[in-house]
Amino acid sequence: MSIQLTNIIRNVLSEMISEQTEAPAPEQTDEVDVFTEPQQKFLSSFAKAGSQHVGIIYSVSDIGIREFIARSGSQYSCTPAVLLSLVRGKHVKIVPYTGYGQNTDYTIELRLPLDAVEKYKDKFSDKSDGADAASTDMEGGAPLPPGPELAHVVKYGDLLSESAKIAKKILFEKAKSKKKVQKTQK
Repeated sequence: MSIQLTNIIRNVLSEMISEQTEAPAPEQTDEVDVFTEPQQKFLSSFAKAGSQHVGIIYSVSDIGIREFIARSGSQYSCTPAVLLSLVRGKHVKIVPYTGYGQNTDYTIELRLPLDAVEKYKDKFSDKSDGADAASTDMEGGAPLPPGPELAHVVKYGDLLSESAKIAKKILFEKAKSKKKVQKTQK
């Protein structure tokens, strides 16, 4: 009985394999995109600016992040949820504007190559969706589109702690490599 069961299993498996090899491969029209549409809109801001850095955050605190999103959120299509998800995914990070220890202002740095987000530039180039930096001021900016209010869902402290973890790791690695260089020089 066990031989018959083995033959049945073998026959079924071989039929399944032959069906899979005979079936035409599905057409691949586009590569799979890992970013949601709101994330793509925000990432298109980097491509439109042609820079790895976008925006100025005056304070890396809850109030500073809220102020940045209120001031520049519509300009860059940035919401707290989008910013938090990209920081957690390590696609962007909040860094000092002119380098570590040189300034109290911060900016958002893209951790991907600029070429990777260039495809979103054309996709979201419509002026009615969001305006670019040169055409919008704070008072004359386009109103935010209606949608769910996400400010109560996202904890701004999460943004800060994620950025602080990354900055701490970078500083630790720099100090570690500096000690290594000093040991080799002795």
